[in-house]
Amino acid sequence: MTRTYILFVAFFILLLLTIPFDIATSVVPGWHTTVFSPYFIWKFIVAIVLVLVIIGYWLLFSRVDRINWVLFTIHIGLTIPAIVYPMISSIVLDEKLINHKGLIKAIEFQMKLIPVIWIFFIIGQILFLIYAIRTIKAGRAPEIIP
Repeated sequence: MTRTYILFVAFFILLLLTIPFDIATSVVPGWHTTVFSPYFIWKFIVAIVLVLVIIGYWLLFSRVDRINWVLFTIHIGLTIPAIVYPMISSIVLDEKLINHKGLIKAIEFQMKLIPVIWIFFIIGQILFLIYAIRTIKAGRAPEIIP
């Protein structure tokens, strides 16, 4: 029973990391607009998906007693980069501000990295969805075939 709480605590911590404590907005002087940063929207989408994942794990545990921990580790491993990347990317860019060529290369690298991180995130959620559907249909957690 205690091991199930580890799963929920892990995803609640990831959910807390996605919630921005500073609403990253910019008010343009002279205009009546508020500009949200792209990372704010990214974190908002990830937070919604994580809430759905937590509800999914809760529904899964209401039907079965145990889960496959290997698949859980893969799921959380594919989810973490989408949460950590918006926090780290601005720190990396701040270090490259002295050299303009290095800054442009860093921005290009980050733009190439965003689709890869999103693909990992989506693959992790699809794997969880397939696992949850199979587990609920079978009524028990499937075993790993060595």
